[in-house]
Amino acid sequence: MINLLKIEYKKLIPYSTFWTIFGLFFLFTPVVFYGAGQIKFDGFPVDFATMYNFPNVWNNITYLASWFNLLIGMLFVILVCNEFSFKTFRQHVIDGQSKADFIIAKILLMSSFSLLSTLYLLIVGFLFGSFSGSEASFLIDIKYLLIYFIQSLGYMSLGLIIAVLIRSSALSIILFICSIFFESIIRLLIPDALAQFFPMKIISNLTPVPTPGGIQVANINGVVAEAISLNSTLIIAVFYIFAFWGISYFILTKKDIK
Repeated sequence: MINLLKIEYKKLIPYSTFWTIFGLFFLFTPVVFYGAGQIKFDGFPVDFATMYNFPNVWNNITYLASWFNLLIGMLFVILVCNEFSFKTFRQHVIDGQSKADFIIAKILLMSSFSLLSTLYLLIVGFLFGSFSGSEASFLIDIKYLLIYFIQSLGYMSLGLIIAVLIRSSALSIILFICSIFFESIIRLLIPDALAQFFPMKIISNLTPVPTPGGIQVANINGVVAEAISLNSTLIIAVFYIFAFWGISYFILTKKDIK
């Protein structure tokens, strides 16, 4: 498996798009997070500077970073599509690599992306929390980092299915974005009790919106919906991720090498 990951990074390191997208993530995450904490509204009862404090910092920074998952997901779509566009996948199969090895290599690659971004959030969150003067333990609610790791895997796993199926970067990116958009439209047309179990709804809910003072969010009809617990959401998300990997492998085995 290590050899598969080494091969992936040999192809990846000279690729400028990879460095650009991750550079944006590394640069803008702390900058935007710092800026958000400086917001002040006269008469507003919430001090946004407390978002840096332990344990609040973990939910806050992972929620902010979750918006970059779309960007990283698109990067992963491009990387997988390049394998087909430049005939790299075909060459690997000719050289003796199986289709299962291809999927395993991509799983290892997306896992390394998720681990890299999660470790970065650990460093950034720890620094913000430490300099904020917070006296709470940094270990409280650090589980949000693990949850973010799973969420980022979820976005890239969806991208894997689409890239393996379409094999064109431009069309795959459009479908990747549209699939999330169309799911949100479908959810509006069905009962909330069912809509909350849709895959991208589950995955996006892994990093809940930080709400000061436990504010409850009502739905479009003004009714506070009974949400799935975070632990249950995590379990369902892991199920979807494994399903995405299995579907990707099934699609790959049914399509021509080309």
